[in-house]
Amino acid sequence: MRFMCWHVDYVKAEPKGAGRSGVIEQGSPIEAGESLLIFANFEKKDESSKQNTVDAVTFEIQKIAAQLKVGSIVLNPFAHLFGDNASPQESAIMLSMLEKALLDRNFTVKKMSFGIFYELELKAKGHPLSRISRSF
Repeated sequence: MRFMCWHVDYVKAEPKGAGRSGVIEQGSPIEAGESLLIFANFEKKDESSKQNTVDAVTFEIQKIAAQLKVGSIVLNPFAHLFGDNASPQESAIMLSMLEKALLDRNFTVKKMSFGIFYELELKAKGHPLSRISRSF
């Protein structure tokens, strides 16, 4: 699993169309104030250890959020981080597992729909921890 995390003042996402994924969820607009915007990419190796992967990612996001004092998370499925991507079906499952794990830890979570391209408007912060990437 790989993710890129941006600390943003706000993010607005408007669905614009379906991608080529084998899984396409119904797209809906998203708006959030100060948040961590997580560009998430699950990889083939994660398919055999979904729960362990989700637990590790949840822990890392929780750690970053605590450091930055942020309680809102926006999840963006993002298959463009150049790993050996998991199947769309498995990626969608793991993204939903991650959403639930973060909700269980009392985060406000908004998830962009899987398989949908969004037009994004955001204002990213400019401090040293405002852009973080991780590989698991």
